[in-house]
Amino acid sequence: MIVDSLNALLRALVSGFAALFAAYDPLVGLSVASVAIGLGMLWVVGRTSDQQAISRAKKRMQARLLEMRLYQDEPVLLLRAQGHLLVENFRYVRHMLRPALFLALPMVVLYGHFDAVYGRRPLRVGETALLAANTALGGDDISLSGSEAILVDSDSVRSAAAGQVVWRIRTEAEGPASLALQTPEGEILKSVLTTEELAYVSQTRTASWWQRLLLSSGESGYDLGSVASVEIGYPAREIGVAGWETHWVVWFLLISLVSAFLLKGRFGVVL
Repeated sequence: MIVDSLNALLRALVSGFAALFAAYDPLVGLSVASVAIGLGMLWVVGRTSDQQAISRAKKRMQARLLEMRLYQDEPVLLLRAQGHLLVENFRYVRHMLRPALFLALPMVVLYGHFDAVYGRRPLRVGETALLAANTALGGDDISLSGSEAILVDSDSVRSAAAGQVVWRIRTEAEGPASLALQTPEGEILKSVLTTEELAYVSQTRTASWWQRLLLSSGESGYDLGSVASVEIGYPAREIGVAGWETHWVVWFLLISLVSAFLLKGRFGVVL
């Protein structure tokens, strides 16, 4: 399927990129990727927007701001300048809407792949996690089996409110492994990764093509309708410097937007 082929390609690219910076703090690789994507955003804005119209809108906004300073003692003129400024703001946003639409889908797709590296970390040897099957089946209708590297550490627990059947799993050895979920319709394999290194983890395997495109990017789909998805609760990874850690998206937005604004003049793009 096209979605699975696209995800396999992007996973290979993101995994390869992460491997280049595996010896450094995760923020190093994320910073390089953020600058590169910031430049890509500049290119898209330059190609898909009316640069002259954006420039005119910005100049008009500056003019209206000057009017407000000049007429700050004239309530009627000040109110009119504020109204004109609001209109120019709407015009600016309208001109920026087209490149934003072009960027929306690629950024959403890339989010899932980068989150698989920088938003979650693999399990460690001896660590436990929960595996949840989102299904209407009961705990007696499905079963989960592991291997020497990854053990099923509990009986199944049915959560009717969440529509899930949940097991606790425990890692016994480093490296990739898999769990087998047996259903009345057949078997679903779910990958599990145990390592101390920075690596791509697949949190969810799902039957839905649009969820694989937008939300889950690690594994291919399957044709068993009784189980909507199978997911592992990998620990969250926070990235930071000097003791200040936060979600990777905060760093990504900060670095990519700052780099885009700093380099917009060199690339001749008006933002």
